[in-house]
Amino acid sequence: MVGINDEEEFQSEHLKENSFEARRMRNLYDFSATLNEYDEEYVRSTNRKVAPQGPIDFNEPPRTQRANRTGTEATRQRPAPPEMRRAEMRGEAPAHRSSTSSSARAQRTSSGSARNSSQRTPVKYNSVSLLEARRQREKEERTSKIIKVLTAVIISLTLFVSMYAVMVFGNIPFVTKWRNIWIETAMTTDQHKWLATTFFPKALIEEIMGAQVDVTDIGKTDINKTEEEDILGQKHLTVGEPDSHGNEVLVNDIEQGIVILKVTTSNYVGRLVLIDDPSRVYIEATDYKNSRGEFICDYLEEENAIVGMNASGFSDPGGTSVGGVVTAQTIAQGEYWGEYSSKYITVGFDTDNRLIVGEFSDWDNYNLRDAFQYHPALIINGDKVIEGSSGWGLQPRSVIGQAENGVVMFFVVDGRQVGYSLGATMGDCADVLEEYGAVNAGACDGGSSSVLAYDGEILNEPSTNMPTGRYLPNAWVVSRKTVE
Repeated sequence: MVGINDEEEFQSEHLKENSFEARRMRNLYDFSATLNEYDEEYVRSTNRKVAPQGPIDFNEPPRTQRANRTGTEATRQRPAPPEMRRAEMRGEAPAHRSSTSSSARAQRTSSGSARNSSQRTPVKYNSVSLLEARRQREKEERTSKIIKVLTAVIISLTLFVSMYAVMVFGNIPFVTKWRNIWIETAMTTDQHKWLATTFFPKALIEEIMGAQVDVTDIGKTDINKTEEEDILGQKHLTVGEPDSHGNEVLVNDIEQGIVILKVTTSNYVGRLVLIDDPSRVYIEATDYKNSRGEFICDYLEEENAIVGMNASGFSDPGGTSVGGVVTAQTIAQGEYWGEYSSKYITVGFDTDNRLIVGEFSDWDNYNLRDAFQYHPALIINGDKVIEGSSGWGLQPRSVIGQAENGVVMFFVVDGRQVGYSLGATMGDCADVLEEYGAVNAGACDGGSSSVLAYDGEILNEPSTNMPTGRYLPNAWVVSRKTVE
C-alpha cells in the first residue's frame, strides 16, 4: 500500500484553501468591500447566486468562518495518516508522531485563520442610506436627461421660428427668390397647393401670386420665309455633337425636316424640336370627347405623324382624370370643342400657317384652323414678355413657338425629379425659344402632362408614373412628308 507524507498532506490542505469555491468566496468579499453605492439586499442576492451554502453574516469575518469550518471539518473527516495506519497494522501506537502531526496541522490551520482574520475586516452597511443614495443618484440622472431633451427642443424650436421669420418676413435676395418659387410651384399645381397654404400666410401667397404675368397683347408672326433649301442647317449637324448653341443633337432627320436637341442646365433637362414647315403642324383631338383622352403615341399612329406634343389642359378632379374634358376652348382642323374662357390666352395657327398668341375671343376673325386656350404668353411680336418664374414656379413644361422664317418649335422640359430635372420657369422656356429665333410663343399644359414623342416613341421622361404618358384630350402633331 502506497501512502503520502506530511509534505503531500500540506499541499493537499493548501489546495483546499485555494480551491475554486474558496477563491470565489474571497473574491466576493473583496468586491463587496467596494460596493458603497449598493444596499445590503443587492449584496445578499448576489451572494445567494454565487454561494449556495447559505447567506452571509455581515457582522462576522467571512474568511474566519470558512477557515474555522474548514479546519474542524477537515480534521474530523480526514483519514488517519499513513504512518498511524502502518503502526496499527504492526500493532504499534506512534502517539507522539500522530500528536505532532495533528499539532502541526492545527498550528497551520490556526495560523491560516489568524492570517485571514487579520486580512479580512468585517464590512458593515447602512442599507437605508445606501438605498437612498442610489435613488437620489437615479433621480438626478433622470432630471439631467429631461433637462437635456428640453434644451434640445427649445433650441430646435428657436431655430425653426427664426428661419421661418426670415423666410416669411426677411428680405434676403437668395431666400426670397426660392421662397417665391416654392410658393409659385405649389400654387400652380392641381393637387399640391397645400405645400404653400400650410406653411405661409394667405396674404403672402396672394402677394406673390398677384405678380403672375399674363400678357393680353396679341402677337402674329409675319412669316418672311426664305427659299433656302436647308432652313434648319441640317447639313452641318451631327448626331451626338453640339449644335451652334451648344446643345446636343439627338435627331437629325433630314428626310422629314426634323431636328431634336437636348437642352441641359443645372435645373432641368429638356428637348427642343425644330420643324421646317408650319403647314405640317396641327392639333389632333381625341375620338372620345367628354369621355376620355388618348395617349400621345396613339395620336401619332392614328395620324401617321412623325412628332407629337401635348396641347390643351383638361379637367382633373382628384388627380385621376382620363383627359376627357378639355380646358376652355379648342379648335382642331376647323372643329370646335369646349367653351371660350377669358382666363386664358389663345395660341394657334391661322390658315396662313402663322402662329397667333394673345387674348381674343373672335377666332373666326383671325381665321384660326388649329388653336387652344391656355397661359401664359412667352414672346409677343419678338418681345420676351416674361422673365424668371414670374409667378409660375418650377414645373415640367411644354411650349410652342415660331420663328420669323416659319420654323416651328416644340420645347418640352422634364421636372419634379430630384437629381435629374427639377423643372423650368416660364422665363427659362422663353430664353431657349428666343435664342433659336422665336418671335411668338405660348405655353401648353405642363406638369405630368408634358410629353414628347418622335416616330412612335416617347423621347422625354414624364413626371407621371405611366410609361405611356397621361391621357390627353388633344395633341400637337407633325405630319410626315411624302417621300417620292
